[in-house]
Amino acid sequence: MMRLSLSFAMLLACFPAHADSWAPPGVQVKASASGAYLVRMEPGRRGLKPAGTTICRYDAKAERYTRSTAYVPPHAISPVDPVLAGNGTVVALDEWAQVGRGVVLTVHAADGTPTHRYTLSSLLGEKAAVAAPATVSSTWWRCGEPALIAGGHVVRVVTYDEGELRVDLRDGTVDYTPGDGRCQ
Repeated sequence: MMRLSLSFAMLLACFPAHADSWAPPGVQVKASASGAYLVRMEPGRRGLKPAGTTICRYDAKAERYTRSTAYVPPHAISPVDPVLAGNGTVVALDEWAQVGRGVVLTVHAADGTPTHRYTLSSLLGEKAAVAAPATVSSTWWRCGEPALIAGGHVVRVVTYDEGELRVDLRDGTVDYTPGDGRCQ
C-alpha cells in the first residue's frame, strides 16, 4: 500500500497543475483621454470588505477634480482592466484571479448605474468561449489591453485567437470577428 501511495504521489508530481499566480491587487486610477474624468478602484477582500469605485469629474472653475459618484462594483476583489470613457462610463474587464470566468465585462454609466453585463459565451459565443486557453483559475480569452475606439463609444478587445471584439457602450451591441491565430 505504501508503494502504491508513493507511486501515485510521484506520478502526480510529473504533471503540472497549470495554476495561476496572482499578486494582491492594488488601487487602480485611470483617467479618461480628455482628462475630464478619473476613476479610482479600490480592491475588496472576499467576504471581508467590498470593492469600491469612485468617479471624479474635473471642475474647471475650481481647477480640481470633485467626486461625482461612488458605488460598489460587482467585483468581489477588483477588475483586472478598467477603462474610462470620456463621458465617465466605466468598463471593467474580468475579476482579479479569475480572468474569463463569470461576468467578464461590465459597463457602468457615469452615475454608477450598471448598463451592461456579459459572460464570455455571450460575447464570443459558446464554441469560441470553450476554445479559449484555460488554466485552473482562469480562461485567457483576450490579448493585451482593451482600447476605446470610435470616438470613445466602443471598447475594442483583441481575443485569444487574434480576433476582434467590439462592444458599443451606448447600446450594448456586441460584434465579434473570430481570428485564426493565437496571442503573441
